[in-house]
Amino acid sequence: MTGFLFFFSALGAFNGLLLVIYLFFFTKEKTLSKYLLGGLILALSIRIGKSVLLYFDRDLPKVYLQIGLSACFFIGPFLFFYLKSVVERKEKLPKSWTFTLLGLLGLVTAVGLVRPYENYPDFWNYIFAFLIYYQWAFFMIGSLYVMRKSIIKLGQRNKNISANEKWLLSILTANWIIFA
Repeated sequence: MTGFLFFFSALGAFNGLLLVIYLFFFTKEKTLSKYLLGGLILALSIRIGKSVLLYFDRDLPKVYLQIGLSACFFIGPFLFFYLKSVVERKEKLPKSWTFTLLGLLGLVTAVGLVRPYENYPDFWNYIFAFLIYYQWAFFMIGSLYVMRKSIIKLGQRNKNISANEKWLLSILTANWIIFA
C-alpha cells in the first residue's frame, strides 16, 4: 500500500516536470508567458517532490529539504510575473523581473552556501522559512492585484468571464490553496 501511495504522490511532481520540459523545449510558440508558467510549475514540482520524498523517508538527506525550501522562494514571483505577462500581454522579460529573479537566486544560493540546511536546520526552518513565506505572501497579494478586474467580474452576474480569465483565476486559486 505504501508503494502505491508513493507512486501516485510522486506522479504529480513527475508530471509537472514533464510539463516543464514540454513548455521549455517543445511548444511551437515560444512566449514569455509559457516560460514563466514553466518556471512556476518547476518551482511547484520541486516543492511537492521534496514533500513527497520527506513524507516517505524521514532520513532524507538535508540537501533535498534545502532545495525544496529554495524552490518555494520562486513560486510567488513566477506566479506574479506569469499573471502579469498574460494580463499585460508582455512579450519580453522586463529588466526589473530579471533582476528580481537573479537577486532571489543569488540570495538563496548564498544562504545555501554560507548556512547549508544540514548544519543550520533551525535557521532554515524558522528564520529563512519565515522570509520565504513572507516574500511568497507579498507576491501572492500582488497577484490578487494583477487579477483584480477579473475577480471583480466574478461578483457581477451580468459580466462574462473569458476562458483566459478563468484559466488565470484557476491558477491563482490553486496557488492560494498551496500557500495556505
